[in-house]
Amino acid sequence: MSKILLVDDDVDLAELIKTKLTAEGHQVFVINTGDGAFEYAKQVRPDICILDIMLPGTTGYNICRKIRKDPELYRCAILILTALGEEPEILHGLEQGADDYLVKPFKLERLMDKIASLNALLGAIDNRNRVSGLPGTDAIKREIGHQLARGAAIAAVYIDMVGFKGYAMAKGNEGHNRALEFMSKMLVSLTRGMGIYECYVAHMGGEHFVILLTLEDYERFTNALVDTFDQRVKELYERNEVDRGYITTTDKRGQEVRCKLMKLSVGVAHTQYRNYKSAKKMFEVLAQVRQMAQPGETGSVVFVDRRRTDR
Repeated sequence: MSKILLVDDDVDLAELIKTKLTAEGHQVFVINTGDGAFEYAKQVRPDICILDIMLPGTTGYNICRKIRKDPELYRCAILILTALGEEPEILHGLEQGADDYLVKPFKLERLMDKIASLNALLGAIDNRNRVSGLPGTDAIKREIGHQLARGAAIAAVYIDMVGFKGYAMAKGNEGHNRALEFMSKMLVSLTRGMGIYECYVAHMGGEHFVILLTLEDYERFTNALVDTFDQRVKELYERNEVDRGYITTTDKRGQEVRCKLMKLSVGVAHTQYRNYKSAKKMFEVLAQVRQMAQPGETGSVVFVDRRRTDR
Protein backbone atom coordinates (compact mmCIF):
# COMPACT_ATOMS: atom_id res chain seq x y z
CA MET A 1 0.00 0.00 0.00
CA SER A 2 0.96 3.66 -0.16
CA LYS A 3 2.83 6.05 2.08
CA ILE A 4 0.56 9.11 2.30
CA LEU A 5 1.17 12.59 3.67
CA LEU A 6 -1.97 14.55 4.62
CA VAL A 7 -1.68 18.32 4.99
CA ASP A 8 -4.92 19.83 6.35
CA ASP A 9 -5.64 22.34 9.11
CA ASP A 10 -9.00 20.73 9.95
CA VAL A 11 -7.82 18.50 12.79
CA ASP A 12 -11.03 16.47 13.04
CA LEU A 13 -11.21 15.85 9.29
CA ALA A 14 -7.55 14.94 9.17
CA GLU A 15 -8.01 12.38 11.95
CA LEU A 16 -11.05 10.91 10.19
CA ILE A 17 -9.14 10.58 6.91
CA LYS A 18 -6.13 9.08 8.66
CA THR A 19 -8.30 6.47 10.38
CA LYS A 20 -9.94 5.47 7.09
CA LEU A 21 -6.69 5.32 5.13
CA THR A 22 -4.91 3.39 7.88
CA ALA A 23 -7.76 0.87 7.98
CA GLU A 24 -7.24 0.37 4.23
CA GLY A 25 -3.59 -0.50 4.85
CA HIS A 26 -1.92 2.80 4.00
CA GLN A 27 0.81 4.41 6.10
CA VAL A 28 -0.39 7.92 6.92
CA PHE A 29 1.46 11.00 8.19
CA VAL A 30 -0.37 14.20 9.15
CA ILE A 31 0.57 17.84 9.56
CA ASN A 32 -2.01 20.55 10.27
CA THR A 33 -0.20 23.63 8.99
CA GLY A 34 1.44 24.78 5.80
CA ASP A 35 4.57 25.90 7.63
CA GLY A 36 6.92 22.95 7.82
CA ALA A 37 4.81 20.78 5.48
CA PHE A 38 7.40 20.72 2.72
CA GLU A 39 10.17 19.88 5.18
CA TYR A 40 8.00 17.10 6.61
CA ALA A 41 7.44 15.78 3.08
CA LYS A 42 11.21 15.70 2.59
CA GLN A 43 11.46 13.60 5.74
CA VAL A 44 8.56 11.25 4.93
CA ARG A 45 9.03 11.00 1.13
CA PRO A 46 5.42 9.99 0.48
CA ASP A 47 4.01 8.24 -2.56
CA ILE A 48 0.92 10.47 -2.38
CA CYS A 49 0.38 13.89 -0.81
CA ILE A 50 -3.16 15.03 0.05
CA LEU A 51 -2.81 18.78 0.16
CA ASP A 52 -5.39 21.32 1.32
CA ILE A 53 -5.20 24.61 -0.57
CA MET A 54 -6.13 27.02 2.23
CA LEU A 55 -3.68 26.50 5.08
CA PRO A 56 -2.30 28.62 7.89
CA GLY A 57 1.19 29.72 6.95
CA THR A 58 2.35 28.55 3.54
CA THR A 59 -0.48 27.88 1.07
CA GLY A 60 -1.05 24.55 -0.60
CA TYR A 61 -0.12 26.08 -3.94
CA ASN A 62 3.35 26.98 -2.66
CA ILE A 63 3.88 23.53 -1.17
CA CYS A 64 2.79 21.92 -4.43
CA ARG A 65 5.27 23.99 -6.44
CA LYS A 66 8.10 23.20 -4.04
CA ILE A 67 7.39 19.47 -4.22
CA ARG A 68 7.45 19.55 -8.02
CA LYS A 69 10.79 21.37 -8.02
CA ASP A 70 12.44 18.97 -5.59
CA PRO A 71 14.29 16.03 -7.21
CA GLU A 72 13.61 13.75 -4.22
CA LEU A 73 9.84 14.41 -4.18
CA TYR A 74 9.34 14.98 -7.89
CA ARG A 75 7.42 11.75 -8.57
CA CYS A 76 5.05 12.12 -5.62
CA ALA A 77 1.38 12.14 -6.67
CA ILE A 78 -0.49 15.20 -5.38
CA LEU A 79 -4.22 15.43 -4.65
CA ILE A 80 -5.39 18.96 -3.81
CA LEU A 81 -8.38 19.62 -1.57
CA THR A 82 -10.40 22.77 -2.21
CA ALA A 83 -13.35 24.20 -0.32
CA LEU A 84 -14.41 26.61 -3.06
CA GLY A 85 -14.54 24.16 -5.94
CA GLU A 86 -14.42 26.94 -8.51
CA GLU A 87 -12.79 26.24 -11.85
CA PRO A 88 -10.07 28.95 -11.67
CA GLU A 89 -8.89 27.65 -8.30
CA ILE A 90 -8.88 24.04 -9.49
CA LEU A 91 -7.06 24.87 -12.72
CA HIS A 92 -4.49 26.92 -10.84
CA GLY A 93 -3.79 23.97 -8.57
CA LEU A 94 -3.34 21.62 -11.51
CA GLU A 95 -1.04 24.15 -13.18
CA GLN A 96 1.16 24.10 -10.06
CA GLY A 97 1.73 20.39 -10.64
CA ALA A 98 -1.16 18.65 -8.85
CA ASP A 99 -2.37 15.39 -10.41
CA ASP A 100 -6.00 15.60 -9.28
CA TYR A 101 -8.39 17.48 -7.03
CA LEU A 102 -11.27 16.84 -4.64
CA VAL A 103 -13.86 19.41 -3.61
CA LYS A 104 -14.84 19.73 0.07
CA PRO A 105 -17.05 18.44 1.56
CA PHE A 106 -16.58 14.94 0.20
CA LYS A 107 -17.45 11.37 1.10
CA LEU A 108 -14.61 9.16 2.24
CA GLU A 109 -15.50 6.65 -0.47
CA ARG A 110 -14.82 9.35 -3.06
CA LEU A 111 -11.43 10.03 -1.48
CA MET A 112 -10.59 6.33 -1.63
CA ASP A 113 -11.46 6.31 -5.34
CA LYS A 114 -9.05 9.20 -5.87
CA ILE A 115 -6.29 7.41 -3.96
CA ALA A 116 -6.83 4.29 -6.06
CA SER A 117 -6.64 6.35 -9.26
CA LEU A 118 -3.40 8.00 -8.18
CA ASN A 119 -1.88 4.62 -7.31
CA ALA A 120 -2.91 3.38 -10.76
CA LEU A 121 -1.27 6.45 -12.30
CA LEU A 122 1.98 5.83 -10.43
CA GLY A 123 1.87 2.22 -11.57
CA ALA A 124 1.27 3.23 -15.19
CA ILE A 125 4.24 5.59 -15.09
CA ASP A 126 6.52 2.69 -14.18
CA ASN A 127 5.16 0.44 -16.95
CA ARG A 128 7.40 -0.06 -19.98
CA ASN A 129 6.48 -1.05 -23.50
CA ARG A 130 7.35 -4.72 -23.92
CA VAL A 131 9.15 -4.13 -27.24
CA SER A 132 10.79 -0.72 -26.90
CA GLY A 133 11.35 -0.81 -23.15
CA LEU A 134 10.23 2.83 -22.93
CA PRO A 135 7.57 4.45 -20.70
CA GLY A 136 4.24 5.34 -22.28
CA THR A 137 1.65 8.07 -22.74
CA ASP A 138 0.72 8.63 -19.09
CA ALA A 139 4.37 8.97 -18.12
CA ILE A 140 5.32 11.54 -20.78
CA LYS A 141 2.21 13.66 -20.25
CA ARG A 142 2.83 13.76 -16.51
CA GLU A 143 6.49 14.61 -17.06
CA ILE A 144 5.55 17.48 -19.38
CA GLY A 145 3.00 18.75 -16.85
CA HIS A 146 5.56 18.71 -14.07
CA GLN A 147 8.16 20.48 -16.17
CA LEU A 148 5.64 23.19 -17.07
CA ALA A 149 4.76 23.57 -13.38
CA ARG A 150 8.45 24.11 -12.66
CA GLY A 151 8.60 26.84 -15.31
CA ALA A 152 11.20 24.90 -17.29
CA ALA A 153 12.10 25.91 -20.85
CA ILE A 154 11.21 22.74 -22.74
CA ALA A 155 10.46 21.32 -26.17
CA ALA A 156 8.24 18.30 -26.84
CA VAL A 157 9.23 16.40 -29.98
CA TYR A 158 6.63 14.07 -31.52
CA ILE A 159 8.12 11.43 -33.84
CA ASP A 160 6.10 9.37 -36.34
CA MET A 161 7.65 6.55 -38.35
CA VAL A 162 5.87 7.15 -41.64
CA GLY A 163 5.57 3.90 -43.57
CA PHE A 164 5.77 1.73 -40.45
CA LYS A 165 2.39 0.06 -40.97
CA GLY A 166 3.33 -1.05 -44.49
CA TYR A 167 6.69 -2.30 -43.27
CA ALA A 168 5.07 -4.29 -40.44
CA MET A 169 2.53 -5.73 -42.87
CA ALA A 170 5.28 -6.87 -45.22
CA LYS A 171 7.73 -8.10 -42.59
CA GLY A 172 5.32 -9.58 -40.05
CA ASN A 173 5.59 -9.54 -36.27
CA GLU A 174 9.35 -9.99 -36.32
CA GLY A 175 9.74 -6.95 -38.57
CA HIS A 176 7.27 -4.97 -36.46
CA ASN A 177 9.35 -5.53 -33.34
CA ARG A 178 12.63 -5.00 -35.12
CA ALA A 179 11.58 -1.56 -36.37
CA LEU A 180 10.37 -0.44 -32.93
CA GLU A 181 13.55 -1.67 -31.25
CA PHE A 182 15.58 0.11 -33.93
CA MET A 183 13.75 3.41 -33.28
CA SER A 184 13.84 3.25 -29.49
CA LYS A 185 17.54 2.37 -29.38
CA MET A 186 18.33 5.16 -31.81
CA LEU A 187 16.55 7.76 -29.67
CA VAL A 188 18.31 6.69 -26.49
CA SER A 189 21.77 6.25 -28.03
CA LEU A 190 21.54 9.54 -29.92
CA THR A 191 20.76 11.56 -26.79
CA ARG A 192 23.61 9.93 -24.91
CA GLY A 193 26.01 10.28 -27.80
CA MET A 194 25.22 13.99 -28.06
CA GLY A 195 25.61 14.51 -24.31
CA ILE A 196 21.91 15.28 -23.85
CA TYR A 197 21.04 13.98 -20.40
CA GLU A 198 18.11 16.25 -19.53
CA CYS A 199 15.57 14.40 -21.62
CA TYR A 200 12.68 11.97 -21.33
CA VAL A 201 11.99 9.43 -24.07
CA ALA A 202 8.56 7.76 -24.32
CA HIS A 203 6.77 5.37 -26.65
CA MET A 204 3.14 6.32 -27.23
CA GLY A 205 2.43 3.02 -28.96
CA GLY A 206 2.82 1.81 -32.52
CA GLU A 207 4.99 4.11 -34.62
CA HIS A 208 4.56 7.10 -32.30
CA PHE A 209 7.32 8.35 -29.97
CA VAL A 210 7.76 11.53 -27.92
CA ILE A 211 10.94 12.94 -26.45
CA LEU A 212 11.03 15.84 -24.01
CA LEU A 213 14.13 18.04 -24.26
CA THR A 214 15.39 21.34 -22.97
CA LEU A 215 14.72 24.30 -25.24
CA GLU A 216 18.41 24.66 -26.03
CA ASP A 217 18.81 21.03 -27.14
CA TYR A 218 15.84 20.32 -29.38
CA GLU A 219 17.11 21.86 -32.64
CA ARG A 220 20.45 20.09 -32.78
CA PHE A 221 18.80 16.86 -31.65
CA THR A 222 16.05 16.87 -34.29
CA ASN A 223 18.55 17.70 -37.03
CA ALA A 224 20.78 14.84 -35.95
CA LEU A 225 17.79 12.51 -35.61
CA VAL A 226 16.47 12.89 -39.15
CA ASP A 227 19.97 12.67 -40.63
CA THR A 228 20.80 9.56 -38.65
CA PHE A 229 17.48 7.87 -39.34
CA ASP A 230 17.58 8.51 -43.10
CA GLN A 231 21.09 7.05 -43.23
CA ARG A 232 20.49 4.03 -41.03
CA VAL A 233 16.91 3.03 -41.88
CA LYS A 234 18.30 1.08 -44.82
CA GLU A 235 19.52 -1.47 -42.28
CA LEU A 236 15.92 -2.63 -41.93
CA TYR A 237 15.56 -3.49 -45.62
CA GLU A 238 16.97 -5.92 -48.15
CA ARG A 239 19.45 -4.51 -50.67
CA ASN A 240 17.01 -4.81 -53.60
CA GLU A 241 14.32 -3.00 -51.57
CA VAL A 242 16.69 -0.11 -50.90
CA ASP A 243 17.69 0.08 -54.56
CA ARG A 244 14.11 0.38 -55.81
CA GLY A 245 12.97 2.57 -52.90
CA TYR A 246 9.97 0.53 -51.79
CA ILE A 247 8.76 -2.82 -50.49
CA THR A 248 5.77 -4.80 -51.67
CA THR A 249 3.01 -6.37 -49.63
CA THR A 250 -0.63 -7.32 -50.06
CA ASP A 251 -3.60 -5.49 -48.59
CA LYS A 252 -6.75 -7.02 -47.08
CA ARG A 253 -8.23 -7.47 -50.54
CA GLY A 254 -5.23 -9.45 -51.68
CA GLN A 255 -3.94 -6.73 -53.97
CA GLU A 256 -0.24 -5.88 -54.21
CA VAL A 257 0.74 -2.60 -52.56
CA ARG A 258 4.00 -0.69 -52.82
CA CYS A 259 5.20 0.94 -49.60
CA LYS A 260 7.98 3.50 -49.65
CA LEU A 261 10.91 3.18 -47.29
CA MET A 262 10.22 4.60 -43.86
CA LYS A 263 10.86 8.26 -43.08
CA LEU A 264 10.27 10.39 -40.00
CA SER A 265 7.62 13.02 -39.47
CA VAL A 266 8.88 15.16 -36.58
CA GLY A 267 6.75 17.87 -34.97
CA VAL A 268 8.02 20.22 -32.25
CA ALA A 269 6.13 22.32 -29.72
CA HIS A 270 8.17 24.43 -27.29
CA THR A 271 7.85 27.13 -24.66
CA GLN A 272 9.95 29.82 -26.30
CA TYR A 273 6.94 31.73 -27.68
CA ARG A 274 4.03 30.07 -25.87
CA ASN A 275 3.14 29.98 -22.20
CA TYR A 276 1.62 26.51 -21.95
CA LYS A 277 -0.57 25.89 -18.93
CA SER A 278 -0.79 22.10 -19.21
CA ALA A 279 0.50 19.04 -21.04
CA LYS A 280 -2.91 18.73 -22.68
CA LYS A 281 -2.47 22.10 -24.40
CA MET A 282 1.01 21.19 -25.54
CA PHE A 283 -0.26 17.96 -27.07
CA GLU A 284 -2.99 19.86 -28.90
CA VAL A 285 -0.30 21.89 -30.64
CA LEU A 286 1.77 18.75 -31.28
CA ALA A 287 -1.23 17.24 -33.05
CA GLN A 288 -1.28 20.27 -35.35
CA VAL A 289 2.44 20.37 -36.14
CA ARG A 290 2.51 16.63 -36.84
CA GLN A 291 0.13 17.28 -39.73
CA MET A 292 2.53 19.89 -41.11
CA ALA A 293 5.58 17.61 -41.01
CA GLN A 294 4.95 15.54 -44.14
CA PRO A 295 8.05 13.74 -45.47
CA GLY A 296 8.78 14.12 -49.16
CA GLU A 297 11.02 12.35 -51.63
CA THR A 298 14.13 13.94 -50.14
CA GLY A 299 13.75 12.44 -46.67
CA SER A 300 12.43 12.97 -43.16
CA VAL A 301 10.95 16.32 -42.16
CA VAL A 302 10.95 18.48 -39.02
CA PHE A 303 8.25 21.11 -38.45
CA VAL A 304 8.58 23.48 -35.49
CA ASP A 305 5.68 25.52 -34.13
CA ARG A 306 6.85 29.14 -33.91
CA ARG A 307 3.52 30.90 -33.32
CA ARG A 308 3.43 33.41 -30.50
CA THR A 309 0.42 33.11 -28.19
CA ASP A 310 -0.51 31.90 -24.71
CA ARG A 311 -2.02 28.46 -24.42
